[in-house]
Amino acid sequence: MPAADDVDPRSTPVDLWTPAAERAAQTSPAAPNTAAQASPAAPTTAVPASPAAPGPTTDPAPTGSTPPGTPSTTVGADTPATADEPFLPANEVEENLLDAVGAGSTDGFLSTLLLARVLLPVNPDSVAGSRPGEPGFQWRTGTTDGETYVVVYTSPERLAEHDVPPVETIEVRFVQLIRRWPDPGWAFAVNPGSPVGAKLPGEQIVALASWAAEVGLGDEADVEPVAAAEAPAERTRYAPPVTDPSRPVVMQKAVAPSQLAYYLERGYDRVSGFVHRAGELAHLTTPAELHDALGLGYPDSPFARDAEATYVLRWPAYRPSLYRIPYGGQNEAAMRAMEGWVIERAPFRGNGFAPGESSDVVAEFKVDSARLPHGAQLWRIGTEGTERVIAVLDTDALVWRRVGEP
Repeated sequence: MPAADDVDPRSTPVDLWTPAAERAAQTSPAAPNTAAQASPAAPTTAVPASPAAPGPTTDPAPTGSTPPGTPSTTVGADTPATADEPFLPANEVEENLLDAVGAGSTDGFLSTLLLARVLLPVNPDSVAGSRPGEPGFQWRTGTTDGETYVVVYTSPERLAEHDVPPVETIEVRFVQLIRRWPDPGWAFAVNPGSPVGAKLPGEQIVALASWAAEVGLGDEADVEPVAAAEAPAERTRYAPPVTDPSRPVVMQKAVAPSQLAYYLERGYDRVSGFVHRAGELAHLTTPAELHDALGLGYPDSPFARDAEATYVLRWPAYRPSLYRIPYGGQNEAAMRAMEGWVIERAPFRGNGFAPGESSDVVAEFKVDSARLPHGAQLWRIGTEGTERVIAVLDTDALVWRRVGEP
C-alpha cells in the first residue's frame, strides 16, 4: 500500500488484516502506525493434513513427499464472507483453494499454491523491472502483531480487497517466489482476510521450497509486470465463469485402446488407477501432448505418442475421498522412505505428480475400482487438436450411449 508522501514506506508497517477501505480512511501523514491501531486478527481455522497423505513431524525439513504443512499452517477464512456478500472465487486457483479448505486438506491447499501464479506487490524502492532474487529487488513487507509478513494474492479481486490502489505488482510463480525467500524470520500470507487465505511461518516456507526442489518442481523464470490494481471488472485477462464452489471436480483418465470395447460394448462402468483433474489438462489438446505430460511412454505402454487419437474418460468426483494422492515408490524401501502407500513400476515417482516428460506439472491421484456416475463421458482427442464426446454412460441401463445414436 503506498505510504503517505512524507513517510518512508519501508519503515511504516502495512496492516495486513484491515480491509483496504478502512485503511484508506485511517491513513494520514500524522497518523501513528496502522499496525498499532489494528485490532487482532480474527482466529483462523487450522486445517489438519489429509489422513490419506503423510505429513512431516516436528522436524521442519520435509523428509517425505507431502507438502510440509504443519499445525502452524492456517488456511481458511480470516474474515468469512457474510450472507449478503458471499465469497466468489475469481479464478480456478481460488476454486481449488476453497475446495481444499472445505475438505480440510492442507496438502491440497499447498499443492494448489505450488502450481499457481500469484500477484506480489512491489516495493516502490525496487529497481524497475527487477524480480525476486535479482539485484535491486526489494521485498515489500507488512507487519501484524509484531511479525513481519510478505503478502501475495491469487487475483486482482483479492488484491483490491486488502490493498489501497493503485498498487504495482508482478506476477510470479509461487514455487519461484519461495525459492528466493529472503528471511526465515519473515512469515508468509496469501489473500489475508479471505476464505482462501493462509499464513505460514518463514521456516515453513523454507521447508516447502526444499520439498518442491526435491520432487522436481521447475523454477524457470516466469514473471511479468502487472498493471496497477484497478476495479476487478476492468481486468482484461480471461476469467472463467463463477461456479458453485461445492460442485465436484471433474476427473480424467486416459483409456488404453484395448479397453475401449469393455466400455462401449460391454457397458463397463468402473475406473481405477491413476487419474487427474480435467481442468489441469485442458490445455493439452493432442495425443502427443497428453502422452508427454502424463508420462505415458513407459515400457510396453499401450499408448503411442503418434496415435491418431487418445480416448479419455471424464466424470465428476462426487466422493473426493476415493481419490488419494499416490505417495510411494518403485519398491518397498522407496515407499517407506516417502511415508507412502503405493508401489508402482517406473516411471512412477511417488511424489503426487504425474511422471511427465514435458514442462507441465500435473497433480496425480489414484482410485481403486470406483463406479463411474451417471452421465460420465468418453471423449476422443485427435491429432488435429480437436476433441468430441463419443459416448455417455447411462447407469440405469448400464450402457454407454453413443452420441448421435437414439
